[in-house]
Amino acid sequence: MPSIQTFNDFMATTGPTYLTSADAVINEAVKNTYAFSRLLKNKTSEVTIQGGNEIRDVIMLDDARTFDHYQPNDVFTWRNPQVTDTVKAPWRFTIDHMSWTDAEVELNTGETSGSTKVAYKRLKKIKEQRLWTSMTNGFEEDLWAPPSTSQMESESGRLPYSLPTFITARGRNLGGALGQRGITPMGFSTVMGLDPLVDQRWSNLVELYVYNGGAGAASTGLANDIAAQSVTETAVAQAEYNNGNASTPSISYHPLFTAFDNMFMRLKYEAPATRAQYFENDNLSRQMIMTSREGVQFYRRLLRLSNDTLVNYQDSAYNNPVYSGVDVTYASDLDTAQLYTAGSAIGNTKSVANVSVAGATALDSELSTNTYQKGPRYYFVNGNYLTPVFHSKRYFKTHEVLRHPNQPFTYVMPVDCWMNLFCNSRQRHGIVAPFCTL
Repeated sequence: MPSIQTFNDFMATTGPTYLTSADAVINEAVKNTYAFSRLLKNKTSEVTIQGGNEIRDVIMLDDARTFDHYQPNDVFTWRNPQVTDTVKAPWRFTIDHMSWTDAEVELNTGETSGSTKVAYKRLKKIKEQRLWTSMTNGFEEDLWAPPSTSQMESESGRLPYSLPTFITARGRNLGGALGQRGITPMGFSTVMGLDPLVDQRWSNLVELYVYNGGAGAASTGLANDIAAQSVTETAVAQAEYNNGNASTPSISYHPLFTAFDNMFMRLKYEAPATRAQYFENDNLSRQMIMTSREGVQFYRRLLRLSNDTLVNYQDSAYNNPVYSGVDVTYASDLDTAQLYTAGSAIGNTKSVANVSVAGATALDSELSTNTYQKGPRYYFVNGNYLTPVFHSKRYFKTHEVLRHPNQPFTYVMPVDCWMNLFCNSRQRHGIVAPFCTL
């Protein structure tokens, strides 16, 4: 039997080495990606693998309070509030493949049966590892894809939900304990089937911080940043962060550290007692603060400005900066991801603070000339409430070996996977977004 046919049979009949279980997915993802693996780490297959024609969960956004006080002879009125809502996500279908050629296999065939088997195993491992790296890197890139209601919210779409779909600064001041909230990305009326203007707790938290690095001459950028951090809390009517309102009610902005303080307390993040505990405790390590290169650098600049008042810290690099024990982590996709409301080339000045952007349709990256309120965003992500979910019947499913009709010496093995990113609580996530005061 020709060695190419033997290798084809070997690939078709031998189970995959790297894609066998949810645990294997997690272990391999750790090697290649950051956020995707943290969202999966040590979650059981009951959570990450499901069946059915869509992904569903039942959540309670309002307790419909029935608590009361009474006197012994009172007549009671009993109620049975219906307090649950169903969130749902359609399956998204992904595909990748392994391929090999006659020459590749024939030239790796050994002189003996034993050496041939060794060569086949080595070649198979290489093929699977490349496939796995390609797929997990694709999943990681999808995490930061620009929100699209036609591609993500619609059942006929192709893309899975991304993190910026669930965490947005396009918001509304809901007042009281709810405060400033992110409602829906531009173009969305619902997220996972729920309208956050109706179910108000189906919204993420928003805090605004002063960032003037994009205003004025380059030589004054750092001075602007330094001066901005002494600002006191200020209320201002601003359209960009109240895109869900017919009017523009007042919102507040703060120095960056104060905005972090507020966000940390509003989210009820739990601070690890030690650095080791943060990495060893899965519930703690799933608490993440992710930002762009400029976001990490801006945070470092502020740490250096405070280095005489911070606890004994001699390394001016401030490598792996943290806030309350949680890493402020660089997510490279945020450098260029077109996620933020943009218009004409107006620059980042105070004059755009009250411009109406309700009709804007453009999106651009955080430091683009056309972006309203240029500057880094800090995403507070709680992976305990955000999970990549895979379909039990299409979990990295390998298919039969195909021969390319136009390349007779090339063979292909498709691998498909049905999945989506599922959120069961938006108010456990938040974003700290920039506000220009110049």
